[in-house]
Amino acid sequence: MIRHRVGRALQFLGLLILPFGIASELVEKVGLGQSLLIAASGVLVFYVGYLLQHRP
Repeated sequence: MIRHRVGRALQFLGLLILPFGIASELVEKVGLGQSLLIAASGVLVFYVGYLLQHRP
């Protein structure tokens, strides 16, 4: 039960990180490479949450 909630929370956090990386590049706070790293970390956090949620 707790693993399911932690997985969902990580998925939500990953969904929040991804647009933050894209938006920070659009307002020129970070470069393109840093923006891609932020977006990739969001995808990684989402995937870890997915794995935690669907683990038997």
